Amino acid sequence: MSQQAENDPHPAEEYDSTSSSSRWKSVWTNNKGIFFIILAQAVGSTMDAIVRFLQQGGHGMHPFQVIFARMSITFLLSTIYMWWTKVPDFPLGPPSVRGWLVLRALCGFFGLFCLYYSVHYLPLAEATVFRFLTPIVTAWACSVFLGQLFTKKELAAGLVALVGVVFIAHPKSIFGLAKDHASTNKAEKIDPVTSTQRFIAVAVALVGVVGQSGAYTMIRVIGNRAHALISVNYFAILATAGSALALIAIPGIGFAMPHGAREWVLLTILGVLGFVLQFLLTAGLQLDKSSKATSMLYTGILFALSFDWAIWGVLPGMWSVLGGSTIIASTLWSALQKPQGPLTKTAKTVSDEESALLGAHREETV
Repeated sequence: MSQQAENDPHPAEEYDSTSSSSRWKSVWTNNKGIFFIILAQAVGSTMDAIVRFLQQGGHGMHPFQVIFARMSITFLLSTIYMWWTKVPDFPLGPPSVRGWLVLRALCGFFGLFCLYYSVHYLPLAEATVFRFLTPIVTAWACSVFLGQLFTKKELAAGLVALVGVVFIAHPKSIFGLAKDHASTNKAEKIDPVTSTQRFIAVAVALVGVVGQSGAYTMIRVIGNRAHALISVNYFAILATAGSALALIAIPGIGFAMPHGAREWVLLTILGVLGFVLQFLLTAGLQLDKSSKATSMLYTGILFALSFDWAIWGVLPGMWSVLGGSTIIASTLWSALQKPQGPLTKTAKTVSDEESALLGAHREETV
């Protein structure tokens, strides 16, 4: 025994170290998809924070210019990647779905503009919350146009979520004067927002939900007939061209050159992160198709709250907290109530940025 002890002076420590390392490795292996999805939400919130920062204070960039910068880089990177990896039917996709791809791109561009407009006047957390309405609206749209099932539970969740929207908007005619948010003196300079501008931003965000739902519905129609990056590329091309045309044609907007290296860097990071977000969501939703993984998409609100406080010193007021909680609770409950059908046999299905909230790809009866 003594000779064994001399040859192995720290057996317990080595065992504990090995056991701990094995335990952490097991946690990573079993939850890799969830970690990727959470990281994707951090990246997405970072992008939204950059957009809001570039539109605030002395920067004053128009949403169309931000969209142009982001989507042109996304188009470039995705095109190079698809060419390099020889994605099937690159670059235009199968002829049978090209019309649907164009419609998906139009709806996505419309929804993206509404989102970027709303983050100018609303804190990130509030603008982010409205995205969670999209799956319910999409389910309703698919029931109308594709004949898919829209349950009473989904209808109830949608109605409850609309109550949350009213709480967030808290119009003076119903709620009287209400403090929108708490702030500190350490905040980054932020443009003042009137109650009218805030109400319009909420309305635009809701219109954006309709646009995003249209894109989601087209994604359902397209299904696995086109690679997701081809869908993203249609979106990127149309958004780049559409925003450039708007900047040229609409009086009083025009291109504004970035002021200094910081704005150039932020715009470049915005485009690159859009491409990174695509891969994180793809990997996360492929590795873990469970409802638990899908629910991790709601962690984006936590990152948005963190950026609101860290950059602008803003925390939501009472009505905003109540409304946001109502929307998140109702839509998450609806998502978790959906029956878990058998997984599709297409193991390499790729989920794109917009289709992420639709959750796992499963067999559905149309």
